[in-house]
Amino acid sequence: MSGADEPRYARIAQEMHDQRHWITPTLEGKPWLEKPPLYYWLTIPAFFLIDRIETAARIGPAVCALISAIAIFWIGSLLWSRRAGLLGALILLTSLGFAGYGRSASTDMPFTCCLTAAMVILAAASERAIGRRKVLWAYVFLGLAVLGKGPVAIILAAGIMLCFWLLDDRGMVLGRWHILSGLLITLALALPWFWMVFRQNGYGFIATFFINHNLARYVTDIHHHSQPFYYYLPALLALSFPWSGWLAVLFSVSPMKGLRSWRQWNPGMLFLTCWLLFPLIFFSLSGSKLAGYILPCLPPLALILGVRLSQLMEEAAEFARLRAAMILYLIFCLGMAAAAPVYFHKDYGGHWRTGLVLSAVIMVPAVFTFVFGLKGRCSRAFETTLLQGLLVVLATAVFAFPVLADYHSMGGIAGRALELQQAEEPIVTYRFFHHTLNYYSGYRIAGKLDDLNAVQDFSKEHPHFLVVTDKRSDPELNSSDGFSITSLAEQGNTRLLRIYRK
Repeated sequence: MSGADEPRYARIAQEMHDQRHWITPTLEGKPWLEKPPLYYWLTIPAFFLIDRIETAARIGPAVCALISAIAIFWIGSLLWSRRAGLLGALILLTSLGFAGYGRSASTDMPFTCCLTAAMVILAAASERAIGRRKVLWAYVFLGLAVLGKGPVAIILAAGIMLCFWLLDDRGMVLGRWHILSGLLITLALALPWFWMVFRQNGYGFIATFFINHNLARYVTDIHHHSQPFYYYLPALLALSFPWSGWLAVLFSVSPMKGLRSWRQWNPGMLFLTCWLLFPLIFFSLSGSKLAGYILPCLPPLALILGVRLSQLMEEAAEFARLRAAMILYLIFCLGMAAAAPVYFHKDYGGHWRTGLVLSAVIMVPAVFTFVFGLKGRCSRAFETTLLQGLLVVLATAVFAFPVLADYHSMGGIAGRALELQQAEEPIVTYRFFHHTLNYYSGYRIAGKLDDLNAVQDFSKEHPHFLVVTDKRSDPELNSSDGFSITSLAEQGNTRLLRIYRK
């Protein structure tokens, strides 16, 4: 587990499983009302089947990622061709961001999966490709999306649908969507949990969930996730790598001319474009910005690119445009490859070799892709980019994740602290806090000490204790009088010390 969210969500699901309590999420026995329960409900059954908690915590999002790809394959095959659907699904699964969130114990992928399922059904309805009974399934998935992240699911769906209705002049789409009966289904599925959790927690649920973590999170920077307005443009390029290098092929002649001709687009492509752009614009206006917020943009982007590549594989006249796009693709890959060693050297203790491995994994297939593209061999270029995506995901898991874990997960040092802990010896932190330290220690951290006076006061009651701190505070502790300090373990920038009072 790494970061702030994974350990909390995994622990909450584990507590709900242990207590057989499915309504109010709890963390260390206290209500945790920031998110709805869908991720926890998906994870709880995995605890019955899998002993390894970390694996069980990630099963649900992984399955959701696969379902999202199947949904993209289905709608692509239905509205365009089986090849377009397959290309879109493969692009989605080998996008770095989608693969990363697919193994993350968080709410982002289950929410994205449910919203994707709802949107592909509505896209099919916009083209009269399915009947009323199948359309109503979209609102079942929309209700699950509300249970995944809250009312933002309805806002995004309504915004996408409204944009399509305003732009599409071929008429009668509102009737094909069956909005009134569908909305009743969504509310019937989602509202019972909200009512039950309100009955159990009262106004505290309203204040925490709706006011703090929905309204205030969107209109203010209360949670300190402020980013510039354009933040999601580079974020989208990074999340969709290596396919972001191919985006230039989406425009027939020039970006502006392609956008001006939107009235000639077929309804399916127009719907996908609304599905891509509305969440991007909506979250760009938010006061809080995190990369995971625009994960729902990746499925439509993957299918748009899959449709376009399917056309390129059939149209010999497009080869000149493919060659031009390959120049931009190679430049993008060069930039990513050059940045990797610098990033790992600067931010991760000189691990430039890890970055160099990623650079090689990026550039070797990129060269083949570029050569195939210059020769107009679109299918071969696609295959080598697909291989590139697979290799980048694999190399990140094998080489980068262990380095990242040393800095973003305290599993190793928490395990070492529990192993070396003597009877009645408390574990505390000094000028340091990390969610995974609590998680991997079984929430046995006795306190957080913020200065040397606090250490002095704590030592009056505990003649010796374990301290987890970062390397910047290590010299300060070692230079203080009245203590004997032994270094026990290191992990990344983190130190485990034992302090004795003299």
